[in-house]
Amino acid sequence: MVNINFSEKLPLSPLHWLMADKTGESIVVESTLSGLHVYDNPVHVLTNNPEFPGQLRNLANYSNVAPAQPKNTLVPGVDLNLYSRGLGTHFLPGGMDSASRFVKVAFVRAHSPQGNNELSSVTNYFHILHSVEQPKGTDEVGPNSYEYTIYSDGTNLETGTFYYTNYENNQINAIELNKENLNGDELIDYKLIEKQTINYQN
Repeated sequence: MVNINFSEKLPLSPLHWLMADKTGESIVVESTLSGLHVYDNPVHVLTNNPEFPGQLRNLANYSNVAPAQPKNTLVPGVDLNLYSRGLGTHFLPGGMDSASRFVKVAFVRAHSPQGNNELSSVTNYFHILHSVEQPKGTDEVGPNSYEYTIYSDGTNLETGTFYYTNYENNQINAIELNKENLNGDELIDYKLIEKQTINYQN
């Protein structure tokens, strides 16, 4: 929100913020050269640049993407071999760039099932996030240097439960914030569980 580097090793990033409330409504806040902007967010997702109005405009380029198999409008009357499931999503972008990830996460969120309890909702939520995560080695930012998804997280605003996964451990971990003294004056921290958790069944 301010034009100050966090440190010499952590320069200022052009961040964008998504803020949501218990109703499920959300807004986007962006601080740009033209000032601070606040937008209603009808798709309830966000990635970084380009600026949010451009991200929404870009969605029109993919308005025919669908979970269902496509109807043959290319050569009507010709029996085309729909050789694979998922051809309705054929033109969904799959790049690591933020514009591609915005389109993909908007599609996945719009078509993901609604959970009927907290466990299924949290499971669905992390499937949405993981559909656009960046694995190591796929987004080069410099010689032998790559951007990747360090962690994914979310909070249930009703129960005060914070959920997270990180790159080294994709098990969903939970911290129940309401079990802590949230009015205290001491910092509470939890050690990240960074070792992969595998359930060996034999």
